[in-house]
Amino acid sequence: MKILLTTLNTKYVHTNIALKYLYETINEKDAVLKEFTINEPLGKILREIVPQKADVIAFSVYLWNIEEILKLSENIKKINSNVKIILGGPEVTYQSEKVLRENTSVDYVIVGEGEETFPKLIDFIEKLDSDDKEFLKHVSYRENDEINVGEIGIVCDTKKIPRIANKIVEDYDGRIVYIETVRGCPYNCSYCLSSTIKGIRPFEMNRVKEELLILMKAEVRLVKFVDRTFNYDKKRTLEIWRFLLENNISSEFHFEISAHLIDDEILEFFDTVPENTFRLEIGVQSTNPETIKAINRNTDFDVITKVTKRIMQKNNITTHLDLIAGLPFEGYERFKESFNDVYDLRPTELQLGFLKLLSGCQITNEKELYDYKYTSYPPYEILENKFISFEEITKLKNVEEMVDIFYNSARYKNSLKFVEEKFDTPFEFYFELSVYAKENGYMDRKISAEEWFDVLAKFYFENKFEDYAEFLKNLKIDHFNNFGNKRRRGLFMFNQQIFN
Repeated sequence: MKILLTTLNTKYVHTNIALKYLYETINEKDAVLKEFTINEPLGKILREIVPQKADVIAFSVYLWNIEEILKLSENIKKINSNVKIILGGPEVTYQSEKVLRENTSVDYVIVGEGEETFPKLIDFIEKLDSDDKEFLKHVSYRENDEINVGEIGIVCDTKKIPRIANKIVEDYDGRIVYIETVRGCPYNCSYCLSSTIKGIRPFEMNRVKEELLILMKAEVRLVKFVDRTFNYDKKRTLEIWRFLLENNISSEFHFEISAHLIDDEILEFFDTVPENTFRLEIGVQSTNPETIKAINRNTDFDVITKVTKRIMQKNNITTHLDLIAGLPFEGYERFKESFNDVYDLRPTELQLGFLKLLSGCQITNEKELYDYKYTSYPPYEILENKFISFEEITKLKNVEEMVDIFYNSARYKNSLKFVEEKFDTPFEFYFELSVYAKENGYMDRKISAEEWFDVLAKFYFENKFEDYAEFLKNLKIDHFNNFGNKRRRGLFMFNQQIFN
């Protein structure tokens, strides 16, 4: 029996850690692992899947790929009605009955973690171990036209979760590498799926070090830890971080951390980290205390401010701070405050995200309390609620695009400050820039990274801001730092008539 494990990632640079675990659980069988992206035509993907002649196809399903995977499953079954299709992952775990009821092409849905359930299900399908049906309590499936719904719960002992570093290195082609050292999260944020399963389950330390050593020796480019709160245990965290610094060759490491768990000892350790080695993602979400309380977070923005500023003193660590628009008790005007608060910290990157109401999360169950309206299809993103309107969400979407282009790209390090100082707040600048870009059609078509330099120059010039010559000088420096001596004909910023 041949088994195909597959998924559709959001981008080519992304990889799927779940499939590697599952592959290792059945590596003695005839199994193949293939990953695609949601940007590839479904027909092309179908033409690559069907020739595999797999008897079982297992899809790893997330909110960004469920619609495409269900279409693929339907077409695969039309071509080969005998193939068994298994779905697993967070997007189907909390709605397995609905998925089976509406999609007859799907045979099984693994509910929750799959490393112990999946190989038993494969044996069950293959009739090698058909008497052992206890595992089926974590599988949703049809039986006699009835749908048996699996139980959600922790099913995996971390000691039994297979090692995957060798598989990662075997398949490595320069893409992002994902790894984990713990499952679970100590917090209970109402919008996050990690809060639906309680408890922390750390992997054994020797195993963690051995896996990381394999990755570092292979000089993988970027290792992204998927641990929801990497620094939940200070002693364990420092042990891993010190191990990385002692053995790293050229890799960079990304961690999600809580600023509230950072003390002076850790800050002093950060001072020893070489440049381009650590990336720290710190979730702020909002600086409004009422909002923070409503989403079950226990954060203090004063603490985040102090810690973030201290981390950034040596400019040796990349900092990534997050905000979420659409949370309870944070309307448009209050969100502006959160944006300005975080922007003033000048993190390396500022992510302006939008609330997604995921199945299984507390905030989704509270949707009527806050009058949430959101898309009924993935990614289940907010349209509006009782605190913020659709029109205001649209404005923030446009601001998000400007922040990504002009701030997060780091292309305007010299010139951006000239424009920012012309406005009372950072939000006002990005909002006015988004209005200008929208009114002039720049946000309605795809334009090059180079042309955005032209847009900023026009925005500055047409607003009649002072010091245009000095601004243009710095914009040219930024342009050169990004594109060298390349000159695009007609670029407004190189039009010497401006000086006349």
